[in-house]
Amino acid sequence: MATRPDHHESAREGALVHSASESHSAAETTEREFPLSLHQRRMWYLCTAYEGTASPIVYLANRFTGPLDVVAMGLAVDAVVARHGALRTRFTVTPDGPRQLVAAPAGLPTEFVDVSADDAPLTRANELVAELTGALLDLAGGGPLVRSRLIRIGADDHVWCFAVHHILADGASAAIADGEVAEFYRAAVTGTAPRLPAAPMGYGEFALWQAGGGGGATDDDLRYWRKQLGGVLPLELPTDTPRPAVKSTRTDQVDRPLDLELTTELERFARAERSTLFMVLVTAFAVVIGARSGQDDFCIGAPVAGRTLIEVEESVGLFNNTLALRVDLSGEPSFRVLLGRLRATIIDALGRQNVPFGQIVTELGLPHDPSRTQVFQTICSLHTESGPGTDMHGLRVEPFGVGKPQTIHDLVLDAWRGPTGLAASLRYDTGLFAPATMEALIREYESTLRAALAEPDRRLTR
Repeated sequence: MATRPDHHESAREGALVHSASESHSAAETTEREFPLSLHQRRMWYLCTAYEGTASPIVYLANRFTGPLDVVAMGLAVDAVVARHGALRTRFTVTPDGPRQLVAAPAGLPTEFVDVSADDAPLTRANELVAELTGALLDLAGGGPLVRSRLIRIGADDHVWCFAVHHILADGASAAIADGEVAEFYRAAVTGTAPRLPAAPMGYGEFALWQAGGGGGATDDDLRYWRKQLGGVLPLELPTDTPRPAVKSTRTDQVDRPLDLELTTELERFARAERSTLFMVLVTAFAVVIGARSGQDDFCIGAPVAGRTLIEVEESVGLFNNTLALRVDLSGEPSFRVLLGRLRATIIDALGRQNVPFGQIVTELGLPHDPSRTQVFQTICSLHTESGPGTDMHGLRVEPFGVGKPQTIHDLVLDAWRGPTGLAASLRYDTGLFAPATMEALIREYESTLRAALAEPDRRLTR
């Protein structure tokens, strides 16, 4: 049965909504129209130019063990949505292109589904979460782009899923929403005021600021990217099946833990080379990709938070950017030499990360190729966002496993640093690669890391 709990405690609801929106201007009593940010324009292009079976979705999936107050949970979600305009946004297409429309704060229904009487409630809960995280959403169709679902598995056992289209939020946004839902929940349960600062800059205001030239790329920035990426060829990895004419988002993944001893040694090596753990990880990925492709010149994408403006540090929205790192494997360098090359490339790129990748693509004048993404076809990312660790007023909070995130790139290497070492995961396009090929690739990646520690000055051969 799917319902929305009756928010009968009107005084408590009113206090929370007032607290969430008290710093908003009177203009937010009506729907407001804004341009798309430069980041959103790129996401709009990716979502409309490539066919797929699922949309890029940012989500929270948490399991709560303990006596959850269902009404308070719904009120907490309402309050966070009232606090962030990005979570109340829809899109419309005009003769001048897409525009975003931010609705006035009005709450977001949290769908309540009780599966406690099912024969396999956990299986059913997984299906209900995967339904949200794997949905194909129509950006211009007027349907919901933000959904909240609370699933009862048992009397004191619930799963909450909060799913947002990526054009409205990024990974840092999910962490922000997670913490604020917990604080609004605590406030609702205890009858006290939430301990949160005034609402940050809204994403619509950020897009308007950006459209007016705020934070824009300088001529020097654009010259750098044109020179840095000019003439780069697409990566041609051997595939197990012919590349289709139109890229899909069919995805699977292989996982490989990297033990604490190896991780600690990698971090020690990075420090000795005046580098970071990410620089070492992406260098090893470049070695594997170069060996497999036979190319000595290609690009790897590297996501960055993109929150270079202090006013948006706590805002929900799409701020993250992707840096195109050009790999130079010419001359059969050693791992140490290649690390030095990529270190310099990364530092230069970070100094120009204010230029959205979509703007760089426009500057390069690249033709649209529906069979592959532009500039880079692989991504390497080291994740630093923490998992559930917020105080839900006495509830035990654990991540609830769901399906694999979709990607439009050929390969995405993710790594998470945890107390037991690194957890590496390789997402791949199942329309191009077989599972056995990817299992071999991620094993080769670990072997490359170990070889780099053992013989960092050995020349790389392909």
